[in-house]
Formats: sequence, structure tokens, C-alpha cells
Amino acid sequence: MKTICKLLAGLILITTLPGCMRTLVQPVHQPSEHMETRIIQEPDDLGELMRYYSALQDKSKSELIEEYQYANSHYRDSIDAHQRLKLLILLLLPDTGFQSTRAALDLMENPPEQIESTPATTAFQNLLILLLKQQRAANFKIRSLSVKLRTTEAEVKTLQDKINAIKNIEKHFMRKSAF
Repeated sequence: MKTICKLLAGLILITTLPGCMRTLVQPVHQPSEHMETRIIQEPDDLGELMRYYSALQDKSKSELIEEYQYANSHYRDSIDAHQRLKLLILLLLPDTGFQSTRAALDLMENPPEQIESTPATTAFQNLLILLLKQQRAANFKIRSLSVKLRTTEAEVKTLQDKINAIKNIEKHFMRKSAF
């Protein structure tokens, strides 16, 4: 019995020791030259859009109009998210004849079905949609408050005219009673 236990222990040691001593060699992943050039050639999605926005800041109004006309005709129905975002940036530029929050929101909320987008671009689009909706709600509130303000100003003017009329009547009675 002792010999059987020794043989089993020896057998177990013989089979497990080489397995313990053997280290698994995992292949080292070295990017190929093809992958490196691909990574270098892929532009940073959001960085490219921000460079485009910066470039637009240096353009004159006539150059911006030309850029918008080109983008509107070529990018509106594009399946490339970057091109659509470029048009969106143009639509949101202040002090231009083509600025339209409603058109920008419509462009982002109704993309073509087969649109190509990266996760960063999708997150940027979702952020823009949220901000555009908030801006639209704020603009609506501003318009309604402006209407209320004009109404209140008209009421104040009417009341002031009535107060002035009452004062004139009092002055007239005081002059009459003085005679």
C-alpha cells in the first residue's frame, strides 16, 4: 500500500511539475506597418470638426455664404456624419443669413438610415441635439416672455395715462374751488 501511494505521488509530481515549470508564451502583438499608417492617417473626428470651426472664424461673410451653399448642396443628404456635422456647424454660426437652429436640429434628428458614424461622433451629435433642444425651448420662452413684457408695458402705459388723467381732473377741481 505504501508503494502504491508513493507511485501515485510520484506520478502526480511527474505530470504536474513540467506543467508548472512551463510558462505559456503569449505572442507579443506588434502592430504591422500597415496598421500604424492606418492609425496615423485616421483623423481625430472631433479635432477635425473643431479645426473646421476655427477655420470658419477667419472667413469673410461672402466666403461663409459660399461655404454654406457648397455644404448645403453636398452635405445635407450625405451618409458621412462628419459632413453633416460641418453643415450643422455652418447652420449654427451667429450673425449669418443662413443661421437656423430649427434646420440644424432637423438635420441632426433626421439622419439618413445608412449614416456612418463613430462612437465619438455619435456622442457629439447627441450632445448637440440636447443643446439645440434646450436652445429652442429657451428661445420659445424668451418669445413668450417678450410678449408678456410688451403686454405689461402697454398696461402700465394705460394705467399711467389714467393716473395722469385723474391728477389733471383733481388739479382742475382745485382751481375751480379756489375761484
